[in-house]
Amino acid sequence: MSAIKRRKVYNQLNLLRKAVQIFSLVFLIAVPIMVVNEIYSILGTLYSITIFGVDIVDPAMALQTTLLSRELVEVLIIGFIIPALLALIFGKIFCSWMCPFNTLSEYWQLVTKKILPKRFKKIKIKHVEKNPNPLIYWGILIFLFILTVILDFPLITFLSAPGIISAEISHYVMGMGIGLELFIVILIIFIEGITFKSYWCKYVCPVGGVLAIFRTPKTLSIIHNESACSCAANVEPCSIACPLGLSPKSEKLYPYCYNCGLCIKICEKTGFGALSFGFGQEKSIKEKVETISTNKD
Repeated sequence: MSAIKRRKVYNQLNLLRKAVQIFSLVFLIAVPIMVVNEIYSILGTLYSITIFGVDIVDPAMALQTTLLSRELVEVLIIGFIIPALLALIFGKIFCSWMCPFNTLSEYWQLVTKKILPKRFKKIKIKHVEKNPNPLIYWGILIFLFILTVILDFPLITFLSAPGIISAEISHYVMGMGIGLELFIVILIIFIEGITFKSYWCKYVCPVGGVLAIFRTPKTLSIIHNESACSCAANVEPCSIACPLGLSPKSEKLYPYCYNCGLCIKICEKTGFGALSFGFGQEKSIKEKVETISTNKD
């Protein structure tokens, strides 16, 4: 694929992502409005929703219910098939394409970038030497579910930011007011916006955590072609563009990365297209070449 075509594809991909983000927000507002007007084709929130008779359940909610009830519920098993398949193929794209928390956080950071440009440069323009150890990610997720079982309390329900936002939108439209949970979520978004740190999505969110479980070596991933990389040492526009503060060129990008593609877009503008999306290509181009050379020797 030529450089011009590549750039066009990834620019269009980002525009499509933004369109999906806006559509998802409008969708969450439209659903309760339809219910108020006695149109029941779509019912529910991001905890669990039924679209034209098809049940879709947040895998984190399904796992929590299973652990607390200590039994397998057929409806839950069927309900998380679609989210699981999407995560199996495309990774945690729900988080970067459809999650209302991430959408609001992302656009708020764009605003604070304009308001606090000096702070943004001081925090963001730093070389990311390495990505966090995945054990931190999995440790936090396991701890949250163990705590849920020990307390015998649906803790995950109150940590699911997309579920809270969608439920509170529904409650407000239906005239039931707004709960304290929404203000807590808004506070987290506000703090992350002024600190330019997306710690919630990066470490805490149980929704993304459970979706990450379905990742395989064949799942969509960021591929780094080191031979095409034109960036100087300690200069990484791709890590600056990453909402999670990750280095797309370094190891252990997953399970943290949610495949938003912003690093690829900036790489197309500032470099020679060293980053790209690919299926079943967890190893970098350099690693593959080294593997082939080793086999020949």
